[in-house]
Amino acid sequence: MLIGELSKRSGFSRHAIRFYEKQGIFKLGRKNRQVNNYKDYPEEVLKKLLIIKKLKGFGFTLNESADLLAMIEENLASCKDVSQK
Repeated sequence: MLIGELSKRSGFSRHAIRFYEKQGIFKLGRKNRQVNNYKDYPEEVLKKLLIIKKLKGFGFTLNESADLLAMIEENLASCKDVSQK
């Protein structure tokens, strides 16, 4: 999906999405570029943004959210491990 649709579906502005990408929250490879060089964001990015939105609602910072996302991706997000963060 293009950034406009991602913005609409996630509730984040295009600027915020680009910022999160620059911060390394998610990475896009060359395969995520269309012929016209537009970025094609996969559903996985939308899922991460929605998780970040929930975490922000709970008061987590972006750095804390990034740590928790990494733990989720590595299947290390047990209650004990998360509480130690």
